[in-house]
Amino acid sequence: MVQTNQPAEQPLYSIYESKKRALIPKTISLLFLAFIFYLGVLVNVSLLELNADQETNLKTGALLTLALLIIIGTVLTFRKTKQPYLFYRNRVAHGKETIYYLNITNTMPQANFLDRAFKTYSIPLGKTFSLRHIPETTQKTQLSNYLQQLVEYARKNQPK
Repeated sequence: MVQTNQPAEQPLYSIYESKKRALIPKTISLLFLAFIFYLGVLVNVSLLELNADQETNLKTGALLTLALLIIIGTVLTFRKTKQPYLFYRNRVAHGKETIYYLNITNTMPQANFLDRAFKTYSIPLGKTFSLRHIPETTQKTQLSNYLQQLVEYARKNQPK
């Protein structure tokens, strides 16, 4: 039996998301949602006719569940920020998500309020794929121009 060891395709370029930009807003939103949920638990527990021990158990269980969900959400966000955006000859990949250069409709950088606060920007490449939370240390125009060149090259060299 002959094995062919084809080397894995090496990316042309890689870039990482800003960890602060992804983690801080996500954690704050999870804490806010947990607070609202816990207030709902408190209201419901106060309306039920429970003894003090049952009430304490319900409140503690709700707090532990919320703490676990916040930790899971933060860890998943952190893991996602550790995955780089990889630029290959014919596509951009981020984890399991991929967009081919032929499907890219936009290469213009955008920045919302949080992007400006954290000095990052995003580039929505298509309806379902965006380069998000890119640090401004990576020049906007350089990355945008690089993407545009890759898109034009892919369109020019596509089989007809």
